[in-house]
Amino acid sequence: MNRIFSFMSFLSVFLLLGACANENSGVRNDMVGAWVLKKIIFPTGYETVYPNDRGYTRCKIYDMDSTFYYAELLTVDSETMIVPLEYERYTFINDVEDTLLVENGRFMRHFRLMNDSVYTVFNNLEQEIWVKTNSMTAGRMDEIRHAVKENIDSGEKNSMNFIFSTSEKRLMRMNQNMSVLVSVLVFVALLLVVYVRHVIKKSRLIKRELEHIEELNRLRPQPVTLAMRMVEREFFASEYYLAFRTRLERGEALKDSELDELEQQVKPVYPDFANRLYKLYNMSRHEYHVCLLLKVNITPVLIASALCREVSSISSTRSRLYVKVFGKKGGAKEWDAFISTL
Repeated sequence: MNRIFSFMSFLSVFLLLGACANENSGVRNDMVGAWVLKKIIFPTGYETVYPNDRGYTRCKIYDMDSTFYYAELLTVDSETMIVPLEYERYTFINDVEDTLLVENGRFMRHFRLMNDSVYTVFNNLEQEIWVKTNSMTAGRMDEIRHAVKENIDSGEKNSMNFIFSTSEKRLMRMNQNMSVLVSVLVFVALLLVVYVRHVIKKSRLIKRELEHIEELNRLRPQPVTLAMRMVEREFFASEYYLAFRTRLERGEALKDSELDELEQQVKPVYPDFANRLYKLYNMSRHEYHVCLLLKVNITPVLIASALCREVSSISSTRSRLYVKVFGKKGGAKEWDAFISTL
């Protein structure tokens, strides 16, 4: 009984194809290409939209040689797989009242090409809406054709999945790398913004501190200035300072403990010296020792000998400190002059 029914169905198709042979049947140029299923509308009004929540859609490729390739495209964990479904012949038949799309002997009625990128067709009682995709590359279409044909020809229909080619994966990795690169660039840009804001803020603080020092020197009462000068004269005439300077003039190097002692001796004379310096710039101990020795009138040559450095190194330190604090190019002598005002 089944064989008789199959024969009758085939005969009906054959007769219909023959009857309509002169009715503009065959391949339509506007259908050649790749199409993806967007929606199925059931007689009850229920709709299934693609890609569905499981991540797959359906794709058909119609070729000029009356061959179509049908597959599901399934995306899992950023990998896109081809699930082969069908590889057969197709044709169009223009009936008196309708246009029929015939795929592998199956009649789908009420074919309507809505525009150059959308067609609808009734498959039994279900209306399918297909959309032409122009984003699919020729290479990917060839890959789908190859996967579907190989699977169907093997006789193991729907038993194999094919992952898109290495070139597609490479493109995916390039996109991922580009995303990482963009993220890194954004992060670096944010760091740069934070750094620039920090530099601007620090520059403003230094400017205010310099203005404060200048204002203190300008508004200091004369009696206070005279008292400070008297303390300075006493220090430079003291037994400690004279012995200290004599040792330096003999070329002796200073130990850390001796530099610490000098700092304690200078505090009563210049009580805010260290505090003001560190407010302006978070300098190293070496940089501070250079400034301390400058403050007590030790020449750069003697400073170099006392700290076991080259004279050029001491000059570079002074110039660098001037640039760091004032934010502009300056020489060692400009820094020495500034130290004398603290």
